[in-house]
Amino acid sequence: MKRFAIFLGIAFFVFSPFLTGKIRAETFRVMRYCESFPPYYFNSDSPQSGIVRDLFTALTKETGDNFEFVDVPYKRGLYKFDSGQVDIEPMANPVWRKHAKVPGVYSIPFAVSEQIILYNSKYYQMVNMPDDLLGETIGTVYGYTYPVYGPYFEKGMLTAYAVKNENKLVQMLLAGRLHQAIMNKDFAIYAVKERDAEGQLIASEPCNSVKMMIRFHPSKKKAVPRFDRALKKLIADGTINKIYEKYR
Repeated sequence: MKRFAIFLGIAFFVFSPFLTGKIRAETFRVMRYCESFPPYYFNSDSPQSGIVRDLFTALTKETGDNFEFVDVPYKRGLYKFDSGQVDIEPMANPVWRKHAKVPGVYSIPFAVSEQIILYNSKYYQMVNMPDDLLGETIGTVYGYTYPVYGPYFEKGMLTAYAVKNENKLVQMLLAGRLHQAIMNKDFAIYAVKERDAEGQLIASEPCNSVKMMIRFHPSKKKAVPRFDRALKKLIADGTINKIYEKYR
């Protein structure tokens, strides 16, 4: 009888997580680009948390997992992912990482990232396709992918003026050193609003859009199904939409 009781105790300890439907929480290292990129990331001294932190705070409530943010420059972050030093790239798309050493495993889409052209208002023009800008110089960011305009840059039909980040592009547009630049729509709208530059900068309609997903290192692929379940719930109950609207 004593042995049977011991057996039951061990069995309960081993199988109770499965009986209760709960899985032991994990800690994931999430890359966070150290340069301010509002509304996704803010400087550490900012009272604003940003879309990425808000998203993972919501995920913590659903999955029970913990997230350790690793502040890194853009290229360093990609290297750390390839080498397994970080587990998650919070917002990515397979098109962006098709040449990566470690492509990764992706969650379901939870949002959309749109590229727009932001103009110095003195040089604004209606553009329906890259051919409308032939011969022009367009601001870009080193290392970024431009599905629509990229082929035109490669053929020399347009000139890409690459800088280190979107903040620099906005500065150059306001100073008149660039007439137009390609960038993320959410960033552009936030930048115009924060700089009170509605009359100085004008955003075009989106020229490209890609679905946003969470990119996991292959060593964490077993966690993807539970994150997918959590994302589906956060999409359905409007939580993710509320996070985005908070910064618009």
